[in-house]
Amino acid sequence: MTKLQIEYIRLSFSLFVFIFIITLLFFHINQVQLQWFTALTKVMTIPALLLSIAIPLWMIVDLFRKKVADKSIFNLTFFISVISILLLLFAIYILK
Repeated sequence: MTKLQIEYIRLSFSLFVFIFIITLLFFHINQVQLQWFTALTKVMTIPALLLSIAIPLWMIVDLFRKKVADKSIFNLTFFISVISILLLLFAIYILK
């Protein structure tokens, strides 16, 4: 696997977590009750939390090891990961 493919995989994981968090917050704020989505969120919450923490750590390690193939994809992934973490903190502290 090339460095660029790893960057795209990391970007797709961070986009998945971001979309999951946005959808979860949208349904919670608008009080939408879908049984299939509630079951899905119970299954996907722990992996989403782990990915939201692991992706920035993985990126920092690769940055120090100088294994970054494309800086623009790296910056986009880091930005999406930080926004996802901030949305999670908003959901935890403000919405409870």
